[in-house]
Amino acid sequence: MKRVLIIGSGPIEDLELLTQQAFEHDFVVCADGGIRHTYDQDIHVDLVIGDLDSVDATFQAYVDKHHIPIEKHPVEKDATDTELAIDYCLQHGYTTLTLMGMSGGRMDHTLANIFLLRKIHQSGAKGHILDYKNVIHYVEDILEITPKKGYQVSIIPISLEGVEVSLNGFYYKLDHDSIHFGSSLGISNHIIEAMGIVHVHKGVALVIESKD
Repeated sequence: MKRVLIIGSGPIEDLELLTQQAFEHDFVVCADGGIRHTYDQDIHVDLVIGDLDSVDATFQAYVDKHHIPIEKHPVEKDATDTELAIDYCLQHGYTTLTLMGMSGGRMDHTLANIFLLRKIHQSGAKGHILDYKNVIHYVEDILEITPKKGYQVSIIPISLEGVEVSLNGFYYKLDHDSIHFGSSLGISNHIIEAMGIVHVHKGVALVIESKD
């Protein structure tokens, strides 16, 4: 299993978590301005991808000092820097993608980043977005979740027909039950066993692990 961490340019509140994740992954890719999060951290960056429209002299000095390869793209392009980074990782055989710096900033980028999880899923790889309060998964089959202290788990349908879902190991169990698109029925459940299993039989959902 090849694990890659993709760092975006959105806010990252917990830089200790970022450093830990970088240590636990085999490869670290920064999507353009995401490299700023690594300047004062003990993080080895393997590649920077993007149009470099947001970089400055500090960036150039940093990549020169650390000999970081750059894959430069035109400013006028048909994909965000994050999508370019995902494409690179999928093309190079990475099977688990963790995305940080993807939420909490511009809402259009946040939503686009969340829906890029679909591309990862359709490629056969696994992917999730991680920040200091949330883990976001795209699910249209089965997801196993190890419980985390203080975290709730929410099921949010994103297919217009809603989802048919079963939940095992949760306080509120479901058995082939329907959650309609636009419903809040699946919000704020929690795991009470050693493993929580979400089985989406029909439709597509975001499964979000969150803490206050």
